[in-house]
Amino acid sequence: MKQISDLLGIEPDRITHFAEAMTHSSCEERQNNRKLAFLGDAVLELAVTQYILSNDVNVTVGEMTKRRASVVNCHFLYSKAIEWQLNRSIRLGKGERQTGGEMKETILAESVEALIGAIFLDCGYEKTRAFVERNVIPERIETKYWNFKGKLQELTIAEGLGLPEYFCRDEEGLEKGIFFISEVLINGRILGKGHGRNRKTAEQLAAKDAIEEIRKGKKEKR
Repeated sequence: MKQISDLLGIEPDRITHFAEAMTHSSCEERQNNRKLAFLGDAVLELAVTQYILSNDVNVTVGEMTKRRASVVNCHFLYSKAIEWQLNRSIRLGKGERQTGGEMKETILAESVEALIGAIFLDCGYEKTRAFVERNVIPERIETKYWNFKGKLQELTIAEGLGLPEYFCRDEEGLEKGIFFISEVLINGRILGKGHGRNRKTAEQLAAKDAIEEIRKGKKEKR
């Protein structure tokens, strides 16, 4: 608890929903962090959007969208969870503990969103926005690390593989939470899959998966 307080400038004991935010759905608990993560995802996106609009007035809407996506994504939020040491606080069910769930990207990214949702419920939007600007948004937002769809298209064109095609479907998760599953096909073959709480995230993670698959195939041919 003290580590989180020192790192983030908040006192978990004063966050009513902190324990809930750190309780994964694999736990046999009545309340877990899925709904808080759903709420935190929306609050985070709004806070980041507001920050970009206020600080990047001369960039296009397309560039703003890329900058926001570079912050509001599973991979970036996972890095924040590790930085904040949330892996030491997250509560998991037995099965997830046995498979190293405390270091899984999706679980830790959701714990960040859930924490943001908890802060919002207890402190309101303005204090949550200040928390996001202080602890989440980097001084320099780099878009190149998150534009996996663009990278995949460059790679497939360079390799003569044609253009990627994305197919997305929505599924019900635990507690009827909706998440999206995306598949990316290249020459009719599925090369990547991804899932997230919105279509864009699912497609970006599917593209990331496909990039890794193509690079893996190139190494095996050597």
